[in-house]
This record gives sequence, structure tokens and C-alpha cells, in this order.
Amino acid sequence: MEQANRRLPEGVLLSLFLGAGLSLVTQSAPAVVADSLTIGNAKAVSLGHAVTADPPGIDSIHFNPAGLARIKGRTLQLKVVAADFSVVMDIGDYVEPRKSQLQAMEESGLFDDGYFYNEAYMSTSETAGASLMLPYYGMTDLPVILAPLGGASFQAPGKGYTLATNVYSPMMVGFYREENDPGRFIGERMSMMHLTYFSPSIGVRVNDQLDIGAALTFNYIGVGMDLPIRAPHAGLLFVGDLQSQCPIAQNDAFIGFQDVASELCEGERLDLYNQLAYLEFEVENELVPGFNFGVLWRPTSWLTLGANYIASFPMDMNGWFRWTNGDNWNGFLQPFLVPDANGVTLAGQIDSLLRLLGWSFPQGENLTEGDAMISMDMPEQYMFGASIQLTENFKLNLDYKFAGWSAWQVLEVEFSKPVDFLRLAEIVQPDLAGKQRIAFPLGLEDTWNWALGIEYQYSPTTVLRFGVEDRPTSLPSDGLTPLLPLGSGTFYGAGFGLELDSDAIVEMAVGYMKSSLDMPGGTADVGNSLDASKLIYSPYAGSDLQVELEMFVLELSFTQPF
Repeated sequence: MEQANRRLPEGVLLSLFLGAGLSLVTQSAPAVVADSLTIGNAKAVSLGHAVTADPPGIDSIHFNPAGLARIKGRTLQLKVVAADFSVVMDIGDYVEPRKSQLQAMEESGLFDDGYFYNEAYMSTSETAGASLMLPYYGMTDLPVILAPLGGASFQAPGKGYTLATNVYSPMMVGFYREENDPGRFIGERMSMMHLTYFSPSIGVRVNDQLDIGAALTFNYIGVGMDLPIRAPHAGLLFVGDLQSQCPIAQNDAFIGFQDVASELCEGERLDLYNQLAYLEFEVENELVPGFNFGVLWRPTSWLTLGANYIASFPMDMNGWFRWTNGDNWNGFLQPFLVPDANGVTLAGQIDSLLRLLGWSFPQGENLTEGDAMISMDMPEQYMFGASIQLTENFKLNLDYKFAGWSAWQVLEVEFSKPVDFLRLAEIVQPDLAGKQRIAFPLGLEDTWNWALGIEYQYSPTTVLRFGVEDRPTSLPSDGLTPLLPLGSGTFYGAGFGLELDSDAIVEMAVGYMKSSLDMPGGTADVGNSLDASKLIYSPYAGSDLQVELEMFVLELSFTQPF
């Protein structure tokens, strides 16, 4: 047969290229349920973050800058935040018709014993510890999230304004799994870091009833991920079915694929759950400016109303990526790269035909390294609150908050070099993917949530606090995924404040939250999809998935006049 007459086997290899690549982009979506948990302010945590109308000291810079006007003289604040975010994923049985399909293929006797082996079948995955995307260091594994933070404020005698700056982290989340953990195919290591390292701010006392404040923040933003990739998609099942017929002469199974039959038979047999590649990815921006504005109004001595606005700001992150093909995939592709007597490869011939249409075919590049970039905006936030002095000793705080996560409808990642696994993506979905870019539809939704806190003045020097906060997920009901284990949950906080003889204040708080997602087989487009028309990343295709996120927070602060 003439080499020049060989045709591209449409649809067979596409899923192997497209699906695995799409997964990386969603890693940069932050854990929205973790927003503000790692600020490091014990008062806010213990009151369930219901502090918009009762902002806490120097951390008012984040919660409501108008609260700075309440701070007199010179004040120094030191704080420590410790947090543990653990994710447990139960990987269950196959759903029908996946189970029947696999059983029928296995009973045919045409497949090797290991073809259907799935190490993740009926197993449990659990994160092993924390991983943080740190400036200059990149992703760093830690037993738990632990960070010292702090700030300072100054009000000149007789002046009606207070100046301050603070170091805090509105979002500091990340985890890693062990190298043999069955959940690693949805993320072996990932982290999202939002660190405000400089925040020149001002709070102004307009009159006895009204305070206003503003903060200019300088932020570090970083996202990191390590991902072993597998793709047990319908396309891979079809390839396995064809390879099971080898060796052949003329077999009905190869109708339409006779021109590549020898390569399919000579290449390494791809088991359904082989690891096909490994992706490492880190992007960051060391200087991202932001802006906060707040208002406090006290119409009566027992009621304070507050409002805070955190402006949206662009996050243009740059970094690097490394893509390594798996040995199985290289072995499968190798026959397509063997030159004939004229020095021409089948992969080269297919590539020449595709380039006429502006496309290309994989050329067996085992390792691809280059630059990566993400451009997106941090969603804006609005907070409204009331602080009510019920009695001399009891105070009630109420908050209602908005976060505009619908700004994240599409997330696009650009690469400086073509990735072999993505060369065919633009053939199938040119509007969403290409050899040097991916545009992933996140479809996040805006959220409104409430918070309630109660403060009890136990003694002149001791205050007790309790709080609860609703934390809804921004994932749409038809867009759940184990890649973002962010179900709705309720956050509970408790703590105390103690004033010392030196006028220093020591505060401590603990917080806890648990959420879960239930995704029957075939219901998560990114995770366990069985839709053959959606060539996206589903490493647990057809398996029932249940993901539980549990978080503990311990925060300690020390405030001292100086």
C-alpha cells in the first residue's frame, strides 16, 4: 500500500489528546469556600466573619477600612494562622451502562488480563498535607498551613484619621496527595495563594456618627499544580477494541482504519487506565494592585451599620509548565514516527495534510517545557452588616455578603510552545482549545451568603465570641466536579479576647467547616463523564464519586500599643 494514501483515523485518537490537556486550567480556580479564612484575625473567625459593622482592629483594612478610625495612637499587631484543609474522595462502583460495557468486553476474551485494571476502583483517596504556592519558592509541601502575619497603625494626637498597613492572606489553600494515592489523577498537588503584603490605608472620622476608610493593596497571586493524567474515554475504549483484533489481515473491525492498522497493531497496547502523561504547572504575579472602601454609620448608641466594597482587579499570571508523556503513550505513538524507505513517517504525512487546514499532528515530543500565562479578574465583593448592642454584655453582629464569581465564566491558559497532546484539540473544539491555548468554560455563579456572630462581655477584661457563617458553593448544580471539591457548607467559629494589664490584647479562635459533593457516575463533565461527545478530562469515567472537604482553622493574634 502506498504510504501517501494513508488517511487520518478520525475520532480515534482525538480524545487522548484533548481530554487530558483540558484539566489543567481549572486548577487555578480558587477555593471560593476558603475566602477570608486565612486572614489571621481571631475576632473575625470567632464571630463567623460577621464583622462588617464591627471591624477588627488593623484587619479592618480587609473587612472594612472605616474601622481604622476607631484605633487610637500607635498600634502593632502580630498574628499566626494555622489551617488544615483535607479532601477525602470515595471512588465507587461503575454506573450502568459503563459496568455492562466493560463486562461484555472482558468476557469476549480478546483483551489482556491487565487491560481493565483500575487502581482507583472502589477505593478512597485522602490528601496527605498542605501545599502552598510561595513567592520565589513555588509549590512547597507542609504538614499544615502555618503563617506569621501582622501590621501596624498610627493616629497622631488630635487628628481624626488613622494610617495603617497590614500583611494578610485572603486565600491560602492547597494540598498534596501521595504518589500512589488513587485520587492523584484529579490533582496530585495544587495550591492557590493570595497574599496582601503591603496595604497603605486610611480611616477617617467624619463626625461622631460616620467613619469612612480606604485601602490600596499590593498583592501576590500564585497558582500551582502537579497532575498525573489518564483518560479512560470512549475513544480509548475504541482504540483498545481495535488493538484487541491484532494481528489481522483484513478484519471488519478495521473498516475505515486499514491505512493505520499496522501502526495500531505494532504500537504498545494502551490499557484503559494507563497514565498517559504528567503535567507540572506554576504561574504567579508578584505585584497586583487592589482597592477596598468601607463605611461605618452609628445612627444610635446601640446600632452600627457597615458596608465594605472590595474591587475587582486583574490577575495576569505568568510562569512555566512542563508536560511529560507517559511511556505507554510514547510506545503507542512510536510506529507512527518510524520513517519508511524514503525517510517519511506516517505522522509527518498526516501532519502535512492537517497543516493545509491550519492544524497539526503529534510528532512524539516526549517533553515539552515553556512559559504559561493566565489572564483573569478577581471577582468583586460587597459586604453589608449591622452590629446591635442588645444589652450591656451581649452584642449581635449580622452580615450579608455578595461575591461576583460569575466573572469566571471562561478561564483561558496560553502556552509559549505547542503541546503534543493538544495539537488535535483545535480540530474538534477550535473555540475552546488549540495546541497553544485552552479556554475552559467554568460557569461559576454569583453567591450571596449570611453570617451571624454573638459577643459576650464576660468580664471587664474578657470577651467570649461565637459565630456561624453560611458558605455556599459557586459551582452550578449541573457543573459539579471533584477537581474543585467545593460544596456548600456552614462555618462555625468560637474564641475569646483577653485584655492584659499592659493594654495589650490577646485573642484566639478556632473554626471548622465541612462540605460534600455527590456525583453519580456520568454526572460530572470534569471527573466521571461518559458522554463520548465531550472530549474533556474524566479520569474516573463512569465511577460514582463522593468528595468531602473538611477544614480546621486556628488563629492567634497579639495587639499592643507602642
